[in-house]
Amino acid sequence: MIDTPKRKYDSLAEEWFAQVWKFVWRIALIVFTGYVIWRIRTILTDVLVAAIFAFALIGPVDWLCRYRIRGLSGRAQRLLVTLVVFVVLGIIVVKCLALMIVPFQSQVHELGQNLPHYKTHLLSMVSSAKNWFSHLPPDVQAFLQRQGATGEGISPGSWVRGMMESTFAGLAKIVDIILIPVLAFYFVLDGHSLRNEFLALVPPRRRREALRLLRASSTIMRTFVIAQFWLCVIAGVVVYIGLNIAGMNYSLILGLLAGVTRAIPIIGPIIAGIPIVLLAAIQSPMLAVKILIFFSVMHLVESKLIMPKFIGHKIHLHAALVIIVLLIGGEFFGLIGMFMAAPIAAFGRVLLLQYVIRPRRIARAVKSAAANTSPPPSPLIIKSQ
Repeated sequence: MIDTPKRKYDSLAEEWFAQVWKFVWRIALIVFTGYVIWRIRTILTDVLVAAIFAFALIGPVDWLCRYRIRGLSGRAQRLLVTLVVFVVLGIIVVKCLALMIVPFQSQVHELGQNLPHYKTHLLSMVSSAKNWFSHLPPDVQAFLQRQGATGEGISPGSWVRGMMESTFAGLAKIVDIILIPVLAFYFVLDGHSLRNEFLALVPPRRRREALRLLRASSTIMRTFVIAQFWLCVIAGVVVYIGLNIAGMNYSLILGLLAGVTRAIPIIGPIIAGIPIVLLAAIQSPMLAVKILIFFSVMHLVESKLIMPKFIGHKIHLHAALVIIVLLIGGEFFGLIGMFMAAPIAAFGRVLLLQYVIRPRRIARAVKSAAANTSPPPSPLIIKSQ
């Protein structure tokens, strides 16, 4: 009896120590996982790019595999169909590059020849800006000089520069360019097998839930990738035609730039529009005004009419949240991170609904139903009747 308080104290101490140890282990696991992800971020980027291509091509492969070929097993037919789809895609890409390379080379050569003229024009514009600055009030000049000295006014430019440097450093690796199509091929070929192997690692009571999450993520990625592809094509063609009609030089290069940067949600058209408007201003101030109006109208039509039709309501994210996740993705993974930020955030929203919001709603509904349910009749009352 004397040892009972001591035993209770020892059991409480052991329980407290176990809770602290479990918490420390979780923190260590989170830190270690973050460190591993940071160390292999380049590999993860390659895997994500390969997954993007796989999501874009797995639909046609699945559709063609529905038509059975006699004498071939399901595995052999899927291998044949995947090879055919990749070969056809490669031929299309090569043909498009062959059609574009001659005018593209001529426009690049012309742009290189005119760069000294553009440099002189820009220097004159800088001189005019300095002259304008000298006529400002002294207080305004001191404020602008402090901004330039502290670097507060150029932080967005330094951020974009760092993002572009990290992006081009990743694209410079030829091994990645070879590895990405190979990974995409295996993802398309063995996508269902990889899914089944992943589900086999999940406990049986969690497999239905894991399968639901996999389907949700697949729907989000497939919708996003296909929509972005067609939006890039439409943006590139429309910008090329619009610049040609406006009489602007280098319309093919700038149209290709607009099509590629359109893959970045929300700020992609802005990234493409700034250099295009600057080149138009060098060519003619009135042309710059026309190009600015053209880009504004195109962005309005795209965001209000084309974007809802392609993406619909699959990715339910507010525009401000999309901008925030784009900045975070660009800080860590460059342009690839900005491209993947929106679908990853959408999948995070699915997880939040699945594991946080929905359980709380169910708990509140059960609690409300229990409070509104009348108590059962007493056994004594039943007996008296």
